[in-house]
Amino acid sequence: MNRSKTAAITTACVSMAVGAAAYMMAGNNTKNKAKKLRKATGRALRQVGEFIDNVSYMMK
Repeated sequence: MNRSKTAAITTACVSMAVGAAAYMMAGNNTKNKAKKLRKATGRALRQVGEFIDNVSYMMK
């Protein structure tokens, strides 16, 4: 059961990353907006990574 939860969380994270990348590529190509979006996406991915680490620590 723990593996299915971990797989679901990993799938959600990968989906968010792919969605953010697709949004960046399809959106307006203004450098300023792209730079802000990359920065925000990086922050979000770091927070999701920390969340996954915390969840995996609690499952141990």
